[in-house]
Amino acid sequence: MKRAMLVVLFAILAVGLVGMASAQTFIPNNDVLGAHNNGGRGCAGCHAPHSGGAGSGGDLVAGSGITSKGGNEGDYHLWGQDVSLITQETLQFGGGFNTGGAGYTVNFGGPTQWYSSSPPVISGIAICLSCHDGNVSKGAMMMNQSYEQAWGLLPNGGSLHATNGALYGTTPIPTLLGNDGGTPGDYLNDHPVGPNANVNGLSYPQSLAAYGLTYTVSGTTITWTAANQYATFVTNYGMPAIKSLVVDTTNQVPYVVCTTCHNQHQMNVYLSTAGTPIAGNSAGSYATYFFVNAPYNPGAAWTPTAAPSTTQFCRQCHFGVANEAFGVTAVGTAF
Repeated sequence: MKRAMLVVLFAILAVGLVGMASAQTFIPNNDVLGAHNNGGRGCAGCHAPHSGGAGSGGDLVAGSGITSKGGNEGDYHLWGQDVSLITQETLQFGGGFNTGGAGYTVNFGGPTQWYSSSPPVISGIAICLSCHDGNVSKGAMMMNQSYEQAWGLLPNGGSLHATNGALYGTTPIPTLLGNDGGTPGDYLNDHPVGPNANVNGLSYPQSLAAYGLTYTVSGTTITWTAANQYATFVTNYGMPAIKSLVVDTTNQVPYVVCTTCHNQHQMNVYLSTAGTPIAGNSAGSYATYFFVNAPYNPGAAWTPTAAPSTTQFCRQCHFGVANEAFGVTAVGTAF
């Protein structure tokens, strides 16, 4: 009897240890807010507790003579930058993304669109560009170089198949999208966002539905269902960015905004939950860089049978080049 009980006990412990071994527990050694500590201003650099953009000095064009504040900054999450200038811009994105190669524009509708009920194109794009545009937004203490790179926090190659040494070299990684050394206001070299960058054009050569990922929309809520090849991919990696696509009342198709790919509050760690499990684990913390809203670790020890999480992240949407799309099911992820 005692022997049988011991066998059961060891079996339970073994199962528990396997579960513990499969879960990730990454603890960063630097502040998780990182670059968004705003040069020491902290949270108030983005969320001014009093008077919005006027309370934190606004975000005006340096040297332009423009001194007025937009009328509605601060009305959404106490946003502390002046968005009135970026909402008057029209962004031109390149072709080849659900447009037959023609490209498309994102128009924010002018400063009157900046209200607490603004659609995701404002809350998920314009507020980010009120700091990261660099053309009309120049007052946000940006030095136009990745924080991790400037502070020596980027990883080196870490496996037989990885680069030995600095993975990103010494050329500054820009953080100002609309003024990155080319023509001011150029977004042709940036990943498409906005209603045209929607789920119907995310994959090649087939739609995501053809691979088993479908959705339903109710109001602003998206419910995703993963089956077949895509379900296998979710087992090997996950779908955190997919679950961060957005809709609004006028566009009932999920589309990409800045915060689909980036979590502005966590620069170097991603926490999975039951709603966004990673590799089958309902909870765990994973290494990430550049505020990416998912496991994204260029320094992970990848192998031919464990794809880098940096590659897997992109394959969430660009599934036509994923292993599972070709019937390869035994390649996992190096986190």
